[in-house]
Amino acid sequence: MVHGGGWCVGDKGAASVTNNKVLRWTHRGFVFVSLNYPMVSDGSAAIAQAGHVAKAVAFIQKNAAQWGADGQRLVLMGHSAGAHLVSLVNADDAIRNTYGVQPLLGVISLDAGAIDVVAQMPNVYPFLKERYLEAFGHSQEAWKEASPYHQLGSTASPWLGVCSTTRKDNPCGQARAYVQKSLHLGVRADLLAVPMSHGAINNELGLPGDYTRRVEDFMASLDTSVAQRLRLE
Repeated sequence: MVHGGGWCVGDKGAASVTNNKVLRWTHRGFVFVSLNYPMVSDGSAAIAQAGHVAKAVAFIQKNAAQWGADGQRLVLMGHSAGAHLVSLVNADDAIRNTYGVQPLLGVISLDAGAIDVVAQMPNVYPFLKERYLEAFGHSQEAWKEASPYHQLGSTASPWLGVCSTTRKDNPCGQARAYVQKSLHLGVRADLLAVPMSHGAINNELGLPGDYTRRVEDFMASLDTSVAQRLRLE
């Protein structure tokens, strides 16, 4: 799990990041790992942050057996800025190869801050404009380098894009375009558009109900052992 916070704040231990997900999944046999990464105030723009996430993923895969987990069955999830970062790691094989990331079982993007950075930058909420410029820079070339949509290749793992239909900056439009490009490349991708706020998409995942079930349907479709664990009560 990779937390959000506009690439400049946030913490792996936040209750909204961990509580409901841990309660939902750990007693079903999952190991839940939440990670931090350097902020833009630490000198790490979004592309550098994706490298830190990839490095952490490779470490988790290498050491999973020590925690009773299976490094070959890693589902990578993130919210907001974290959803952008996990999507970029999944999309860009150069990032994965650089840090030794092995194939992922799947990736879940929870209302990403930007799936198509080039499309997003002109539509950023005014109060977030400076934050996005700090994360992505001022040039379109830099935006493309950090854009999951533009870096997407045929070696990406299955991807689920959860998006809020209540946001005015149209994250579902970007997610839908990402799904279409993925399918054209022969990569599985699914869209889950929900009438929930940006925060609720993160906070409420793990609570009993249709939303959690639909995310778990995607998880279950990735692997039979995951499906078996999700059926445990």
